[in-house]
Amino acid sequence: MADKTAPDSRLRLEWVYGYRGHMCRNNLYFTANKDVIYFVAGVGIVYNAREHKQKFFLGHNDDLISVALHPDRTTVATGQVGEAPYICVWDSATTDTISILKDGHKDGIAALGFDKEGNRLVSVGLDTAATINVWDWRKGKVISTASAQVEKVFDIQFNPHKENTIVSVGVKHITFWTLCGNTLTPKKGVFGKAGEIQTLLCLAFGLEDTTYTGTLSGDIYVWKSFNLERVISAAHNGPIYTLHMEEGFASGGKDGTIKLWDMDFKQITSLNLASSSAGYTGLVVRAVCWRGDQLLVGTQAGEVYELTVKTRDKPKLLVQGHSEGEMWALAVHPKKPIFATGSDDQTLRQWSMSNFELLSKASLDQKIRACAYDPEGQHIAAGLTDGSFMVLRARDLSELVHIKDRREACHEVKFSPCGKFLAVGSNDSFVDVYAVDQRYKKLGTCSGCSSFVTHLDWSQDSKHMQVNSGTGERLVFRLPGFKQVTQEEELQSIHWASFTGVLGSEVNGIWGKYADTNDVNAADANFDGKVVVTGDDFGMVKVYRFPTLKKGAKFRKYVGHSAHVTNVRFSNDRQRVISTGGEDHAVFQWRFLATAEGDDDLPDHHNAYVDSNSEDSDSDLSDVAEVDSDIEREKQVGYDRALYKEDLKGKKKLLRSSVQPGAKRKNGPTDSLRMEYVNGYRGYDCRNNLFYTQNGEVVYHVAATCIVLNRESGKQKFYTEHTDDILCLCIHPMKDIVATGQFTSPKSLLGDFF
Repeated sequence: MADKTAPDSRLRLEWVYGYRGHMCRNNLYFTANKDVIYFVAGVGIVYNAREHKQKFFLGHNDDLISVALHPDRTTVATGQVGEAPYICVWDSATTDTISILKDGHKDGIAALGFDKEGNRLVSVGLDTAATINVWDWRKGKVISTASAQVEKVFDIQFNPHKENTIVSVGVKHITFWTLCGNTLTPKKGVFGKAGEIQTLLCLAFGLEDTTYTGTLSGDIYVWKSFNLERVISAAHNGPIYTLHMEEGFASGGKDGTIKLWDMDFKQITSLNLASSSAGYTGLVVRAVCWRGDQLLVGTQAGEVYELTVKTRDKPKLLVQGHSEGEMWALAVHPKKPIFATGSDDQTLRQWSMSNFELLSKASLDQKIRACAYDPEGQHIAAGLTDGSFMVLRARDLSELVHIKDRREACHEVKFSPCGKFLAVGSNDSFVDVYAVDQRYKKLGTCSGCSSFVTHLDWSQDSKHMQVNSGTGERLVFRLPGFKQVTQEEELQSIHWASFTGVLGSEVNGIWGKYADTNDVNAADANFDGKVVVTGDDFGMVKVYRFPTLKKGAKFRKYVGHSAHVTNVRFSNDRQRVISTGGEDHAVFQWRFLATAEGDDDLPDHHNAYVDSNSEDSDSDLSDVAEVDSDIEREKQVGYDRALYKEDLKGKKKLLRSSVQPGAKRKNGPTDSLRMEYVNGYRGYDCRNNLFYTQNGEVVYHVAATCIVLNRESGKQKFYTEHTDDILCLCIHPMKDIVATGQFTSPKSLLGDFF
């Protein structure tokens, strides 16, 4: 019975640590309620700094990279990356979805902007054509679309002082767009002799048809109409990443300085955040929001500061998180509501689960891939990517020892329950065991894994250790002999102190029927709660029953992480779960609810789960008890309302009554297919059917399709007007028109692909 139903236990998102500062600009705002809007991973966050509370928008399924605030200062638009990215417009007061804008872009949404009235939204994509869309976002329809035809666009905004005018800036260009009906007409800005042509990173608008742009060199370019009028030289020492317009202008950049300007762009004051009491060398400003006397500042290292113009030297650190780089290391304190994380940013950090804040941080000289507390919580071991490991004092993160016995990364470290031993598993396929009371003298090595070590656990008596490897092995070793245990009787008698491995009969159910060996990255069993929580390559945190013996067990899954979930751990009191994202470098803190009744005290905006069958089992709506995740609601029942068990009987009856036996349906299905890629080339009975186009692309044919292949991106375009096999092909002398002839029909069809 344990494998046939999802567990009653649930998770509720309680806190998200981190802010996305890298590769983003202008992604920080004050709302009308003076809350702070920002994002990390796939979560839009509304933070109340006065009460130290967060609300979450969970309507995306990949990394957020752009955000815009409506003129009402309550409605928010967020854009994501992905093959089929979409825009969500939502209410920051309730975190309810208002509108979802799909099928307008590919690869990602680089920038967003509302018009002055807030009725329209402009977006620009990360695709090679830099597609620009203007949306009637309430109706979810595109008003106008155009291609910028430039290398990359970094910012795009409606001009609030000039109706139906949009400006976009990017790599060595600025374009002024005029919207007339459903047509966008471009006019390129003229640099002239006033300043050199260079990349523009951000923009803001002044009165009298004036546009200000921040440059890669640190200058501010002042545009009058379409022409560069003058240059404010060396406004910043290095690239200017952000410009914000309010009562005046605020700018920030790589030099860690925020400058405030009046409406004529004359400097009012300068605040050097890098040299302030909370700053540091190398601080980079990626976002600034100026409202009244308050300033919000977002940094590339994942921090959000709040400061006032009067108390410029005393910035308040609102948000902290790991900076760019993968995060794998996670450990929970054995006696306190504290956990530790380590990342490729080379920092080891300790966090308070109770106060949702950073307690301490240490910068190491290598990337960190694993960490663990000793049984008393006095020491922390950290496994590093150069094959070494360190042991630090937990109270101040000072170094005790630093030992290097391996050449490749240490993926797992774990103290024995007795506290006398430390096991270190590495990419070299070995687990080395060290004596703690002998200043970490090496006692021996467990060998036999055919691939890198991924997980390890100690038995309760500290006499056995189980090891998982990258090839799907589960090996058990006996200490102090360091010999592999193969006898079934001895294996059955072992009682494990923890179960963080992903292999073994106890956790068979966490694997789908056709899952890849490395799809599940981490697990942690709660013996008392009889559940196991997992993190996988698909950005999901899942909860299964434990033990779960049959493959493809049912589970509850939770969204929010945009990349693979690298690690999961229960807190020491089993009341919380911590999960870490790989490339999203975000830390999620979940509240563990042992029964379904226990979650009534939490508001709906904290809900991020969906009951689910196994991904490999047949999908049946009758098995879906509740749908709370915004993403799953969109996938399963549409936007208007949730679907419940009580609806199913009526839905089936309506379906039977709507189509009589033998009758034809009046309308075709709403779902459709879109050709994505064609493999093959017809060469066995054709000649001279392969050419370069004017743009250097390759044109050829196979079956009834003519194909234009971009060699650099690997993407294809298709001409599909033929009704049978194409046998011949030729190209115009201008190399921009192609003629193709097919089998059976004598006619020849012309296709202009460019």
